[in-house]
Amino acid sequence: MSNAWSCITGGIPDSMFERGQVPMTKEEVRSVALSKLRLHSDSTVVDIGAGTGSVSIEAALVCKSGIVHAIDKSEEAARLIEANARRFGVKNINIIKGTAPEALDSLGMVDRVFIGGSTGRLEQIFSWMEAVLQKGGRVAANFITIENAALMIRLLEEYGYSGIDIVHIGVSRGRRLGSQTMMNAENGIYIISADWM
Repeated sequence: MSNAWSCITGGIPDSMFERGQVPMTKEEVRSVALSKLRLHSDSTVVDIGAGTGSVSIEAALVCKSGIVHAIDKSEEAARLIEANARRFGVKNINIIKGTAPEALDSLGMVDRVFIGGSTGRLEQIFSWMEAVLQKGGRVAANFITIENAALMIRLLEEYGYSGIDIVHIGVSRGRRLGSQTMMNAENGIYIISADWM
């Protein structure tokens, strides 16, 4: 299924990705999260907690002259990211199996960071970003719990990020119930983004 997605817009249908048993950022949430990163064609992106690679794939399709570093600690996730990169014909993804931020020490400077999963290491990730995120760079993160969202906001403030933006998304998906349609709610997601100045 090489070059399976040829639209200019984001929001690749979830069903087009190889899924496995690792988490995946769903298409509606993915579209908003990526819009908050404000990617450029030559952006250097780090996707922390990349899971299936759905965010990495869409970012790589936008950043055709850049590179996306997809990191996840799971062996299955690394395999799925590789399979999905092949599926969509993207070659500008660097897959890193390991724990952030230690496994990212050799990357050098980056200008966009997406945090899809922090494994309880958000404070260490912020310390790493302070050293490698270029001025004018951006960070965006997804959280399902209030506590992690609050920690993200506190760290953004402590480290001096500007333009802190907090969005809560509640997506409901239609499901047929006989001859009618009912809406099933997905988990609500906090999407928090900011500029590094």
